[in-house]
Amino acid sequence: MDPSSALDIAPVERLLISCRGSEDVLKYCESELLPFFDQNIASWKRQGRQFPFPLHVKFMLRFVPYSPDLVIDLSKNGHHRWDQHAFLHLFFMKPSSVDEYRLGSRHEVSEWFASVSQVNGAQWLILFDSTKAREKKNRGTLLERIKSDFAKHTSRVVEIHEGSSQCMNGLQLLMQSYLLSSLDAFVSYEESYLSVLKEDYKSSDFNFIAYCEYQMEMSRLYSTLGVLEHVLAKYDELDALLSLIVDHFSKESTKPSWLCGESHIGDGCPLLTALAQCNAPPQRRSVSLIEIRSLIVAHQIIVSLRIFDERVRHLSGGSPPNAIQMKCDFAAIILRYSNHCITSICEECSAMGLKLDHGEVQCWTVAFCVEAMQFVSLLTQAAHVEHASYFACSLSTRKCAAITELGKYVESGESKALLAWFEKGVALCARSAAESNAVVEIRLILSDQQQFTHYMQKYHESSIALLKHFGWKRQSKLLGWQLANFLLSSDRVEGALPYLLKFVSGLIREGVSLLLVERTLVLVVQHLEASPNLYLKELVDFYVILSIHSAEKNDRLAYCKRLFALLERNNSTKIRHSVRSSTPYRALYISAKSIPSRITATPGDVLRIAITVTNNLPLSLENYLVRCVFRLASSSCSRQKPTGGRSPLFECSYNHADGVNRFGCIWKGEYGVLPRDSVSETDVPICSGDEPQKSIVFEEREKRGELRGGNNVLTLEAKASDVGVYMLENVDIEVAGVLYVTFAWMDIPEIERDNSRRPICFVYRKAATVSLRAVKGGYALSGVAQRLDFELSSGSEPIGDASTSLRVTSSNKASNIEFWDESTSKWLKWCHPQVGSLAVNEHRSMTVYICKALRNLTTYDEADSDVATTSDQICVEWLGKEWTFVVEFRSLISVRATTSLLEDKALLEMQMSRVRDDGWVILPQEAVLLESSIDEPQIPAKLLNTKLTPIVPKSSYRIVWVLPPRRQHSEETVEHEIRFAYRVRANGHFDPDIPEGVYDREYVYEEDIALTVQRACYELCAQLLSSQPGAVLCRVDSACDLIVSLRSLTNKVETVVIGVDADSRFWAINEKHKLLYVKESGLGQTSFSVVPKMVGFLPYPSITVYCCHHLRTSSDKSLGHIEQSMFGAHLASFIRTNGKQVHVLGAFNPSADQKSTSSDKSRRLKEAKSRLTKLFD
Repeated sequence: MDPSSALDIAPVERLLISCRGSEDVLKYCESELLPFFDQNIASWKRQGRQFPFPLHVKFMLRFVPYSPDLVIDLSKNGHHRWDQHAFLHLFFMKPSSVDEYRLGSRHEVSEWFASVSQVNGAQWLILFDSTKAREKKNRGTLLERIKSDFAKHTSRVVEIHEGSSQCMNGLQLLMQSYLLSSLDAFVSYEESYLSVLKEDYKSSDFNFIAYCEYQMEMSRLYSTLGVLEHVLAKYDELDALLSLIVDHFSKESTKPSWLCGESHIGDGCPLLTALAQCNAPPQRRSVSLIEIRSLIVAHQIIVSLRIFDERVRHLSGGSPPNAIQMKCDFAAIILRYSNHCITSICEECSAMGLKLDHGEVQCWTVAFCVEAMQFVSLLTQAAHVEHASYFACSLSTRKCAAITELGKYVESGESKALLAWFEKGVALCARSAAESNAVVEIRLILSDQQQFTHYMQKYHESSIALLKHFGWKRQSKLLGWQLANFLLSSDRVEGALPYLLKFVSGLIREGVSLLLVERTLVLVVQHLEASPNLYLKELVDFYVILSIHSAEKNDRLAYCKRLFALLERNNSTKIRHSVRSSTPYRALYISAKSIPSRITATPGDVLRIAITVTNNLPLSLENYLVRCVFRLASSSCSRQKPTGGRSPLFECSYNHADGVNRFGCIWKGEYGVLPRDSVSETDVPICSGDEPQKSIVFEEREKRGELRGGNNVLTLEAKASDVGVYMLENVDIEVAGVLYVTFAWMDIPEIERDNSRRPICFVYRKAATVSLRAVKGGYALSGVAQRLDFELSSGSEPIGDASTSLRVTSSNKASNIEFWDESTSKWLKWCHPQVGSLAVNEHRSMTVYICKALRNLTTYDEADSDVATTSDQICVEWLGKEWTFVVEFRSLISVRATTSLLEDKALLEMQMSRVRDDGWVILPQEAVLLESSIDEPQIPAKLLNTKLTPIVPKSSYRIVWVLPPRRQHSEETVEHEIRFAYRVRANGHFDPDIPEGVYDREYVYEEDIALTVQRACYELCAQLLSSQPGAVLCRVDSACDLIVSLRSLTNKVETVVIGVDADSRFWAINEKHKLLYVKESGLGQTSFSVVPKMVGFLPYPSITVYCCHHLRTSSDKSLGHIEQSMFGAHLASFIRTNGKQVHVLGAFNPSADQKSTSSDKSRRLKEAKSRLTKLFD
């Protein structure tokens, strides 16, 4: 059935045009005018009405003989039927001469004119066919005579003649103008009349039936004109007015006179197909709400279908691109009208307190919903109308509820009266409508019990499918429950079980409390136990639920025993459950807290993991098998994305430039994946035999016997075989060889909360490796034998050659590192320790003794006297591979070399410092200083301290040589060689962890040093005296006099600058430089005021001699200060008091009877001068 067949229910009517006069002219004009008006539209601008655009109307005309009753007299009050009046009146004449007009047509047209013109507002035209008059050359005189007879209305006299399109076009436009004028006057009058009539709607005497009839007549007029949107608007106004009336009278004690107060709905069942053919409400004094609303909605549906048909025909092509969307839109309109109608009837009957016949209401409801869905099916399926899902689901729910109530009448045999009442409504329909599916189905439902059961199930199943499609899950479950109860009451248990299972399973999945469904669940189990093989999976599920959550303990034990017995009886059947984190009432529970997130192994390794299995059943499980499957991570076998779980993942980013946070969903989750609840026997094994290399299966090697209630920690083992990255895929628990419970990785709680905790097993081929253990203390000592420990690993392959050995050497060929070779018991540049054979993944430690000789340690800066650090690379070769390790060395000693002058002699002092307690005692054997000369024989320097004593940790040691005489005062640089031989021994309780035979050897420290010795120009001597009167020793924060005496070794008279400097922590010196004039005797003396800042033995301030550019005499007293420009070159000098210390005491308060400071200072200066004079003499 297509929409065009539905449009035949309400045929389109035509406007009346009255005609009188010549039949020949009538036929000619009818053939010319009707096609024009049928194919063209006119623009209707309503007078006095504001419209955003004019109405485009089409005049569907029908010519009828003139009658005075067809003239519309709008001056008479009341309603006027437009289909009984003519909107335009025409008179046709075709005389050939004036005499023929006067004798044959004048009297008749005058009579017609008198009848038409007496009605104010009537539109008329006189059509004169001048074809014959033209032939007889009488056209002009005849036309002039006719117009003279109608002198006041010459514009209404129109000349036409056959073959003239111009005359016909003028007539068409003129008729169109008069039709629009007549139509506007009629519509304005009727609308004003209806508006006045409508104002009295609150009165109980208001005749809504008559008002509805008039409004429907106006709607038919608009439908004839082709303005279907206005037709639909008129019916919408009727619906709104009816709602206002009911709302008003629902609050009043009286009821409107037109509303039927009886329980009877009507003479017959109000069917939409029958009411769509009615042009007016039932002609009775009162009607029911169901009748009047069904009438309105029937016409709303038909008009909507006509609008759809018109829009489709006007679009280009037979099937426009947007035709599907247009069908869905108009189907939604029909659903909205239908749902509004039935909802309004239910609400208004309740509000008005109407008690209708329950059976008739249910019968009408089923028929109405079926017919409404049938009209929707003319356009598209209801499931396709997404934006009208509420209306479709509401109608389906009401239909199922009504047919359920109707079943009570069918069972009790009271359906015959309903069937007779229904047939009365069918009798009003046309033959095609009476044979529609809706009518046939309702007739069968009321006449046959078996057919009723069939359609009861059919309606419920279709409604359940529709509700599920639109997401009305709870309502669909309710319909399923109602259908199941009906089938159970009809002794159709097999048919009811699927619906019972869906209803109970849905509630369980939603997590409904078992207390609410326990009785129903027990009832379902009783029915399922009659066919255990057919409903094995469901029985197992329900047994598990009742075993865990039954209220009584005895019931829990009983259902658990039934579960075990059921599994034993069906050991040939395989059932698989995919358990998710949202699955309620789980018998078994998995926890992966004990599984490490990263597992590494090599081929052949035995892997072990611990997994916790929780048994929620009241009895222990004996026949079980737990398997944990790690599958190879590859795109071909991965069924889930490894980076996301079932929950969505979000990412937040902050744009510093815009200052905006942006959130995005990077993983939508896997909730759409449906679990497989059962598989065949061949699909149950997780790791089949044809793919043993694609997964690692962990199983329990030594079974513990049974899974007790509560937590059970199981140790699973597997053997790694192939190289690859394996990720946890699922955990399987097999019970009695029948039930397979599968936990996917994303359904394990710990992993679901944090996908990064998904365990990954890395199986890789591990090569043989050599590693260096950390050296004790973080560094090795150079200058003494040290121990290095290497860790060797065979990797994933065994090493069977017993003759394998390491080759250990230094990466730097010029390195001064030696290795202890055990085979020769010698120190060599390399060593070859034997390794032997190694098993798979076997580790072995190898010890190598190493000695780095001391070289080039001398520094001339006191700040750099700390132990220097160097790094060397140790190269280890094994099995054709090479490893390089960086070892940090710190010298056993630090050396500082200084030269000094003693009168005419030059000394070289080598100071060896040991700042750390390394546990070794150095035993000096020999100290030699040689001049590196090629042409001359080497002369060893004289060693002043010939007795060499042991050097202990945290001490300093000095060796002093006197340079050879011939080189003492040379200005050129001379290379010297220092050779210091020594041995070592362990200090006290120090354990060197090195055999004595290894470290007990002679060590040699060699150094090449370049010396430049200058001749001393001056000999200096300093003395510190207290400035306090009568004091001998210096005291802290008390001024002291530093007396500097100078003796020239060159007998040169000159002026020099004496500089004094000291550490600010020890001494405070106000004036650090002074000029000193060297006399002819070569002597000179000056003093500085210094203040000690610390108690104890303080070193003397350092003294330096510079040349002076200012030639000052002994009598020159004009120079008050020394400028920087006066400083010259530094002069070599020998300081006798170098390294001398002075004892500084604490502060002292002087007594009152002491002498003055100035006199005491003069006395002490004289005594110091006397002593220095004796010293130089």
